[in-house]
Amino acid sequence: MQTLRTLSTGLFMAIASLSMAQVTVSTSQLNGTKWKIKGDTSGSIDEYTRSQEIWHRKDGSFGTYPYYLTDTPITSYEYSKFDYSKVGKNTKGRYIVSANEISKITYCVSIQSFDKTKGVFVVKLVTKGLIGTGDGMCEYEMVK
Repeated sequence: MQTLRTLSTGLFMAIASLSMAQVTVSTSQLNGTKWKIKGDTSGSIDEYTRSQEIWHRKDGSFGTYPYYLTDTPITSYEYSKFDYSKVGKNTKGRYIVSANEISKITYCVSIQSFDKTKGVFVVKLVTKGLIGTGDGMCEYEMVK
């Protein structure tokens, strides 16, 4: 009975770790890509350059957000936590950290899945204290 309990606990932990798996992405992989939220009909598109995430809206307006990649999550939305020295550098990481310079807020998402070939990009919000609904998961599909 003890062996069965140990095996089932081990299996549960393995499945849990797979569901929380993250992948490492580089700035060069994101650079030049465009994404839209899967199933979204608003017409909004996120585009990545080497140093900025550009949010294009259907009406032609847009917002720009400096970003960098890191292996260290930032769970606070405090603007002072954003490290501008990493912006525009060829960084790698499991987290995308971006800044809203108008609202003076830092966002951090974990990269759950990234595959340019299949056109899939899944992120999960890790910043705490922001108002919002849902689990923070967002699945994107590549815009060609």
